[in-house]
Amino acid sequence: MDSLSKKYSASTWTKFIILSLVGIFVFFVDIPLPGYTIVGAVVAPRSTIIVNHFSSFVTSLLWNGNIKAMSYIVLAFCLYGLLDLVFRRKKHFSTPVGKVFSVVKVIGVVFAVFAVFKIGPGVLHQPRDLLGGSNISAFALNRVVIPISISIPLAMIFLPLLLDFGLMEFIGVFVRPIMRPVYRLPGRSAVILISAFLGNFSVGHIACDKDYQSGHMTKREASIISYGFCTVSVAFLMVLFNNANFWPVQGETHPNPIGWNLFFWTSFAIVLIVTFINARIPPVSRIEDEFAPDVTPNPENIYKRNLLKNSMIEALDIAEKSDNLFVAVGKIMKTTGAVLASIIMGAGFSTSVGLLLYFHTPIFEWIGVIFRPLMMLVQIPAAEVNTAASGAAFSLLEVTIPSLLITTGDWSIHIRYMLIVIPVTSIIFLGSFVPSLISTNLPVKFWHMMVIWLERMILSVIITGIFALLIFGIPG
Repeated sequence: MDSLSKKYSASTWTKFIILSLVGIFVFFVDIPLPGYTIVGAVVAPRSTIIVNHFSSFVTSLLWNGNIKAMSYIVLAFCLYGLLDLVFRRKKHFSTPVGKVFSVVKVIGVVFAVFAVFKIGPGVLHQPRDLLGGSNISAFALNRVVIPISISIPLAMIFLPLLLDFGLMEFIGVFVRPIMRPVYRLPGRSAVILISAFLGNFSVGHIACDKDYQSGHMTKREASIISYGFCTVSVAFLMVLFNNANFWPVQGETHPNPIGWNLFFWTSFAIVLIVTFINARIPPVSRIEDEFAPDVTPNPENIYKRNLLKNSMIEALDIAEKSDNLFVAVGKIMKTTGAVLASIIMGAGFSTSVGLLLYFHTPIFEWIGVIFRPLMMLVQIPAAEVNTAASGAAFSLLEVTIPSLLITTGDWSIHIRYMLIVIPVTSIIFLGSFVPSLISTNLPVKFWHMMVIWLERMILSVIITGIFALLIFGIPG
């Protein structure tokens, strides 16, 4: 350690240690805060992570209170997304699938306008018991689009603390020795895995694209990471956790003993388990293990000893080259703008259309038939099997929709836990994941995504169900 302290400056050590610890504190330590009132909105006392406290504050300041600005902020993001479609149309409209999803985004903007100005077809504004008396437009805006619009930018502000100052490289070195035998992946994929899980699936997609084009990984390796590890961000997980009403109110005994860290780390573990299996079955296992055309292979170094020393060196190298915190935040927010606009547009479409299909067609029940035997296998109460199976089917459209089915009403903790975990662990969804992936230069196939979603969902239901039984016991 003496050689390291002489090689790197005090500011480099400070950035790595202090900023990384602050990042861990912000994302993983529950802090109790008393209740308060702001611009007419009452925020209940509760214990949660710092990022979620900020989310509650902004939600109260700009939406729940007297200032109703969030709906117009949503429309501003939609306008930004439309301009992005126009000025980068060659990228968005270059493939048939890209054209379809571009049209979907435009329709999503129309749904957002309907919701904000309370106009459009009456079927969108009809009160629904399942939605707690709300209507489809209001529910999509209040429970999906606005929480996403608030939580993702806030998470992105703090995300550089985890990603940009060496923490991921420090962790990555220790997990590299298991990545090749367990996942058939280069060690650097561990950093992409964690970055995508903590940041956003688009972060992982961009990283895979860059590594594939630079010869750091093969087509099969890039596919395993893109399909298996690039799940939704911490911000999305917070939305799901909120939808299931799992955040406890300070001073009250919460009837369902699940905390944020339990949800986060079990979701992470199940992603790893499902991907371990999925990487060994078709179509992923049959993807060519070859580098991009006309690219010189550029494999990484493998450390077989001195892991602690090498992890410190890699971490401090990153910290030494990193921008200051404000520049890092500025860069990630610049990238977040287009991604968030795409997610909002896709979520507006998929939530509204998904709920219309749910209320007026049996399509999700039909797809859910596949999962009913699995739900019964993992002891979901008989009265909840149909909802659980339909929720699993719903996740193909959008990640937050399954949790909306159990937002109101008296549901077992098993189904509530499963319907916020399996959309995370099944990874693929049409709302914004697919448009993000097809916008890269990776040689992905749409039919692969659909087959892999089905495989991962089946595995997710079984494995998450087992976790639920181990954590909460057999339903009474």
